[in-house]
Amino acid sequence: MSKTPVVAALVVTALLAPVVAAQAATPAFRGGEKASVKDYPFIIAGEREGGTRPQGQTCTGSVVAPRKILIAAHCKAAEGEKSFVYGLDDLNASGGFRTKVVDYKTHPKYVNFDQGYDVAVVTTADDIPVPGGAYAKVATSADTELNKPGKTGLGLGYGKKDVDDSAKDVTLEKASLPIVDPSTCTGVGNGVQAATMICAGYSDGHVSILPGDSGGPLVVDGKIVGVASWSRSDFFWYSIYGRLNNDMGDWVKQQIDGGDPTGTPSASFTAQCQSTCKFDGSASSADGATISSYAWDFGDGQTGTGVSTTHTYPARSGTYSATLKVTTDKGKTDSMSRKITCFGFGSQPLCFA
Repeated sequence: MSKTPVVAALVVTALLAPVVAAQAATPAFRGGEKASVKDYPFIIAGEREGGTRPQGQTCTGSVVAPRKILIAAHCKAAEGEKSFVYGLDDLNASGGFRTKVVDYKTHPKYVNFDQGYDVAVVTTADDIPVPGGAYAKVATSADTELNKPGKTGLGLGYGKKDVDDSAKDVTLEKASLPIVDPSTCTGVGNGVQAATMICAGYSDGHVSILPGDSGGPLVVDGKIVGVASWSRSDFFWYSIYGRLNNDMGDWVKQQIDGGDPTGTPSASFTAQCQSTCKFDGSASSADGATISSYAWDFGDGQTGTGVSTTHTYPARSGTYSATLKVTTDKGKTDSMSRKITCFGFGSQPLCFA
């Protein structure tokens, strides 16, 4: 029996298809229902140049930090330049926020989806505008109960709605999937490795992941405990997720919290003020990385960009907090603020840093 990685979606099936060779494959959702980003503001769609689905949709991810996306490691192998689109319930609709990939870090023990450790963290070129910072919460080894049989997880994905993708549907869907004892999920490929995988769903696959859902979350008690990984090649079987309430989740948390300790930025700037303030952020550093953006907030509702800039405050007395936020090419950020005190003299302010 063979397996297929889940580059998949949620679909309803009225009848069972004949059982085919038990190969493993990547999935999407069968038996799902419509979902919306407004209800799951951390969900994001992965696309690639040359992808065969509409808009090149290939995988589904979860935003876990301003520039970090949790996804399956096997999604990296798909050919073509990869990008992500945020904020759409239907990828065929206009709008959405798009960003490119800066770094695609797979778990160091990952070899292939059917051997476990199918998890990765992507760093994007831009901050993803998740409202109110409502990023996904990721399970770690401290969350020992989240993968217990009897729990029910919520799966989300933009993948196919039927195996043939006849509808060419790239809308977001959700489905409830019970967690199953992994010893029950046998007979396909190398089987389910309980240490690094979660078996969820149903033996007949009437609700299951399909291609395009790869990397999508399995949420239990408010935390992502799994990322969609694979199923049997006909997808009329259980849905297998990469397990995160173990050392895999600990690794993900490390990447979110900073990963490689090198390349940590330090924002620093000077301000010289009279009627106009001159701001200079050239003293900022990045410990071997490259600072890719300098974002200024002058504290009076105005903003700016660039290593250095100037700003004229309103001609009235007031105290402002000027802030510089630097971001590296690895997505790490740091901020520094200074107080600017101004006094109004006619049409011009007189300011001091």
